[in-house]
Amino acid sequence: MSSLHDVAKLAGVSKSTVSRVVNDEYGVKESTKIKVLKAISECGYMVNQVAKDLKSQKTNLIGVIVPRVSSHATAQGVDGLSAIFEQAGKHVLLANTHQDHAKELEYIQIFNQKRVEGIVLYATHLDMPLVKAIQQSNVPVVLVGQDGSLHDIPSIVHDDLRVGFEAGKRLIAKGCQHIGFIGVQSDDVAVDCLRSQGLEQALGINNLTLLFHVRGDFSIESGYLQAKTLIAQYPQLDGLFCATDRIAVGAVKALQESGVQVGSQIKVLGVGNDELAFVSNPSLSTFNYAFDKAGENAAKMLLERIAGRGQEMSKVVLTFQNIERETG
Repeated sequence: MSSLHDVAKLAGVSKSTVSRVVNDEYGVKESTKIKVLKAISECGYMVNQVAKDLKSQKTNLIGVIVPRVSSHATAQGVDGLSAIFEQAGKHVLLANTHQDHAKELEYIQIFNQKRVEGIVLYATHLDMPLVKAIQQSNVPVVLVGQDGSLHDIPSIVHDDLRVGFEAGKRLIAKGCQHIGFIGVQSDDVAVDCLRSQGLEQALGINNLTLLFHVRGDFSIESGYLQAKTLIAQYPQLDGLFCATDRIAVGAVKALQESGVQVGSQIKVLGVGNDELAFVSNPSLSTFNYAFDKAGENAAKMLLERIAGRGQEMSKVVLTFQNIERETG
């Protein structure tokens, strides 16, 4: 295996000059740099990346923590942020918490030990242990999906309150008077609390009250099981807002099995514009969230923090689009 000495001899320069070229340091003429790089190629010299990182105090590693890798939102978000980090010469380390809150704390600690330069956390909740872990991190952390700006944590969020309000408006405009909501766990402020609050605000303006607010998880099965029970308990139901498309797809299947004509007897809305929303039968009316843009914005915000800039930018709120299909 070729050594630094071999490269220096072939290029006709000192070992210190080769070292400066390898570590992208200043003070080397362009013509000399070209000679050294050519010698490195001809010798087949392999740079010791670990040693280089230790010297530069840079690893070019970014930790990304997600609640589940099977999610449409996660997949699009990671695609978005990966493109930005790749352009910046960074490499992504992906950690899947499987929706285990304790794993979020664990991975923040692990990534700090691995000397990543920053962390993007797709959060499903925001409690004080998580806030404390983020604040004690040696590297900057950007949240996606939950608003940490009150704790000075830079955040990328969707307009979840307004999407709930718009869902209520859409269902009422379609003639619905008895509207329910299927959400997720109550500590998920964005997906459960804000979307349901927005829905209730729209209903209140129209002198209506929410028929029910039940909670499950993010799965199709959860939406199916919830709807199976709800259609028996609330025969007057004519409008259903689901916190996610996957929940809505499961609910639609349960309603159809109960003999309901979805889209006419009961109108159903989801959130996210998952691919399943388009291919389901009937196709699901929903709201399109720019998950890829969320990932891109998170990456750009984190890179600014790593560079010591952007300290005043605490939160970016992304808008959404109404998607009209067959269920509502």
